[in-house]
Formats: sequence, structure tokens, C-alpha cells
Amino acid sequence: MNTPAHDLTACELAGAIARGSVSASEAVAAAYARIDELEPKVRAWAWLDRENAAKTAAAMTDEARAGRLRGPLHGVPVGVKDVFHVEGMPTVANSKTTDPAARYPDSGVAASLRAAGAIIIGKCETVEFAGMGIPPETRNPWNLAHTAGGSSSGSGAAVGARMAPATIGTQTGGSNLRPAAYNGVAGFKPSYGALSRSGCLPVSWSLDHPGVIARAAEDLPLMFNAIAKQSLAPQSSERSWRFGLLRGYFLEKSDSDTVSAVEDAARKLAAKGATITELKLPPLFSSFQAIHRLIMNPEMITYHATRLATDRDRMSARHRLSVEAFSLVPASYYLQALRARRMLAEQLMMLFEEVDILIMPTAPGPAPEGLQSTGDASLLSPWSLVGFPAATTPCGLSSNGLPLGLQLVGPRNGDQTVLASAIFAEKVLGRLSLPF
Repeated sequence: MNTPAHDLTACELAGAIARGSVSASEAVAAAYARIDELEPKVRAWAWLDRENAAKTAAAMTDEARAGRLRGPLHGVPVGVKDVFHVEGMPTVANSKTTDPAARYPDSGVAASLRAAGAIIIGKCETVEFAGMGIPPETRNPWNLAHTAGGSSSGSGAAVGARMAPATIGTQTGGSNLRPAAYNGVAGFKPSYGALSRSGCLPVSWSLDHPGVIARAAEDLPLMFNAIAKQSLAPQSSERSWRFGLLRGYFLEKSDSDTVSAVEDAARKLAAKGATITELKLPPLFSSFQAIHRLIMNPEMITYHATRLATDRDRMSARHRLSVEAFSLVPASYYLQALRARRMLAEQLMMLFEEVDILIMPTAPGPAPEGLQSTGDASLLSPWSLVGFPAATTPCGLSSNGLPLGLQLVGPRNGDQTVLASAIFAEKVLGRLSLPF
């Protein structure tokens, strides 16, 4: 095989393992070799499980040779964000308040990955508790002076640097798709509740979404359908697509490079037969940020209240101050925000009477310089708020050579439509190759 194993997509690698042209042991060894080469610079991993991964890969190599595959991801090495429990590994969540010696049973997502045949090679770095705490030292492989995004920092950087073909992240605001876009790869945040949250440390119970980051858009349905609670048949990307371009807020917030890239992407999609309709957002949309915060903040303090009372001195000052401030939100505000969220979701659903998919930038610009900020989530958090499925695929490079992403959003439970649209968009717009 001419393409190195570490540079194969998850689909390509799963197919090669099934055919016998690559073994599970070779796939895992290639992933760790790439990690050994780049991890000192990128710092994507919180924990690596070399011994267990090698043993599992050896067993899967023998099984594949005997014609026995555990599932669609047989032998594919993956990473999991360090807020999910994975048997045999610690869950530290980038916090000094957690016990690195503690071990837990598999989370729902980890158990589903194993059942599908994936080999979990390690835990990926995260912003402290995947919330508003300190970011990790993870760096963007496109430019090490820039952030990899967050809070799924390691999940994005690991795929972007070709250390793993796919990883699992989470998104409460914009924490899964933003790292995917910043690192020049594909990402998917499914409808709220489509993936198990069991055994995942929460930020906000009613906003948290496990998600997938992968080398290519074709990998997203492979990963999602292998671990989703409800299995549905994938949709074909070959159809007459109706896209709704959201200007207004989304393009006004974005820098000129991003606006140009998204407008150019829309023209290319139209040239391949898609219909592009410009849509206006409903009036209540202007309040989405306040609604999101009034829901997320009280739910976050509820989870961290005990930690704040018993272990506040070991919490980072950034996380502690955020949690303390969140405790001041009156219960009545929280309840009204829940009501406003339902109203906003109903209004946004009406946009899909005219189109199949909404398109807009994934982030207002490329990954910012420095590691103190993980970037702007404001173009992503509306869809986390209402629980609509969303994907990102690269749509070009900024003037400083960093990746830009096109976001594709579908109606609630329209996961397969979003996945198919991302594959179509990637076919039209192409993939990015690392500059090294």
C-alpha cells in the first residue's frame, strides 16, 4: 500500500484491515509511531494505553485473518476525550481535583466503540472539565503557535496531526466542531441524545453532546452509525441539495477570509447542482447567547457544587471563579431560559420548510494565536442550544495559512441528512493535506 497507514481515513483503514492488506497491529503501531514523532510538539494526549492497545490489536489481527470481524471499526485506532470513562484508564479532565489513580467502567460511548471493533489507544486532552477552566497545552499542528481549539483540544489536534483517524469529543457550545475546523478535518455533532452520555463528566446535562472528529467526511457516518443509540441507514450524498445560506449574524461576525471562503464554497456547491437560498433568522435568535448561558451556567454549578465546597483550593482560579459566578443565577431565570429554548427551536425548525441544510462558517476565523483562548464558539452554540445536528468540513485556508470550516446544520433528528450533506460538500470542496 502506497499511503502510510497513519494517513488513511477511518473508512480506508477499516477496509484495509477487513481485506487483510493492513493488520490491526500495523494500524496501532503506525498510530503510536506518529504520536512518538509529533506528540512532544502537539501535546494532544492525556493518557496513552500502549500495552493494552497492542494486546487488543494482536488479538484482532488473528481474528481478521480468520475472517472474524467484531464490527465496522475492527482494528481502527481511536482516541477519546478525557471526560469519558474508559476502563483501565484514568479520567483526569485536566483538573487537579480528580484522582489519577481511580479507574472506572467504560462509558456508553467507550463500550459502543469497543463493540464496533475500535481500539481505544488513549485519552485526548481537554479544557478543564470541558468547560470554562484552564486550557491544555495542546497546539495546532498547522502552526504550533496557535490553539487547537477546545474544549476537545486533543481530539481535534490528534486527528489533524494524523495521530489517529478519528476521535470522540464533546460539544456544549462549540467544543467539538471548532477543534475539527481549526485542525483542518471533519467533525459531527449529532442531535441531542443521539449518542450516550453515560459515564461522561457533564458540563451541562441538557446541552452536552458527544461528537466525532475524523480525517474525512466519509468517516463521520462510519463512526456515528457504529456507536449511535439508534441505527439508521445512511443516506446517499447524490441528490438535489437545497442549502440555506445564513448571512446576517453568521457572516457579520466573521472575518473577511472566512466570509470569502464560505461564499466561494456556496458558489462551488451551486455549480455542482445545489440550490442556494439566502435565509433570515427569526427574531428570538438574537437572544440565543443569553438563553444558552442561563441554561449552561446553573447546570454547571449544580454538578460542581460539591467540588467547590470541598476542594475549591485545587480548582484552577479560572474554573473556580466561573463556577462561583454561575451560582448567582436565579432559578426563575433558568426556567424562563428553558421555555425560550423551546420557542427558539420551533422558530428555527421553520427554516427547513424551504431547505434541507443550513450553511454558514464553523468559526468566525481561523485558530487564534496563543494557548489561553480556544477560540470563538458563537457560531456553533445556537445549534448546541436547540440540539440540532451539525457538521463541519474544510472550505479553504485563511491568509495566514490556517484551515477554515464550512458548517452544515440540519433539523432535529436529521442526522443522516447532515452526514450526507457533509460528504457532498467535501467531494465538491476537497480535503486539506497537512503542510508537513
